[in-house]
Amino acid sequence: MSLKKFVMVKFLNDTMVEPSVSEWFGFYRSGQAKETIPLQETSLYTEDRLGLKEMDRAGKLVFLGAQGDHLRFSEEWFYTSILPFLQ
Repeated sequence: MSLKKFVMVKFLNDTMVEPSVSEWFGFYRSGQAKETIPLQETSLYTEDRLGLKEMDRAGKLVFLGAQGDHLRFSEEWFYTSILPFLQ
């Protein structure tokens, strides 16, 4: 909770992370490995195990999407999308 913002980046064409929704703390629905659920439907969130629910309510969670494959982003995207959160 001491963070000002918790910024999560999902690479929209990611071929490395499976499931890609886990880049935003989502995961597979319990008991199978096909259907995914967003963070807000996971027990990690609903039971607030890491404080993400409280941070979300406080407006501290930031979900960014980046075009491209895993960790492939332009310098311009970094400057415009990430750098403002580091100042």
